[in-house]
Amino acid sequence: MHAPKRGAGYTLPELVITVSILAIAASFATQSWSSFVSSSRHRAILENYHTLFAFARWTAASKRTIVTACPLSPARRCVDDWERPISVFIDENKDGTPDNDVVLRRVQVDLTSFTLHSRTAGRGYFRFNEKGMSEGSMGSLVLCPDNTSQGTMTYMPVNIAGRFRVEYDHDHDGKIRLPWGAKISC
Repeated sequence: MHAPKRGAGYTLPELVITVSILAIAASFATQSWSSFVSSSRHRAILENYHTLFAFARWTAASKRTIVTACPLSPARRCVDDWERPISVFIDENKDGTPDNDVVLRRVQVDLTSFTLHSRTAGRGYFRFNEKGMSEGSMGSLVLCPDNTSQGTMTYMPVNIAGRFRVEYDHDHDGKIRLPWGAKISC
């Protein structure tokens, strides 16, 4: 007597195990991909602001004039709303509007899954003098992730020399402690 021939293919338990393993692997890949995308977006935001402030500082020093970087309102005046596009312009009379209505550079930074707050004492602008240094008061920006598990809080000050730097919330507690004791939070 012959044993019945087994048909080609997989049994139901084999299929269930295979699909389960694939589902688990896909969930790990999705989490890793999401983290990678968030990290890349965060890095791109920081690079955009670094480039923007470096350009403003360079322009002020090379043209030996006052240059302002700020978001502009529809009336073309500096406003303290850093979710708007940021403009860099010559501002010799320091009135917070582009001289001769000329904007040298305008950048719209994609802040998807982040919010940005300024620490400019309500001025809403950064100004550089003819030496490339901060004109008047210094200031900073704080980049806050919408979801702390998807991003890192970042503090971005512009110092008196006009230099832009970055400090991170390495412990992800939503606070950055500055060397002199001040605490920054979202």
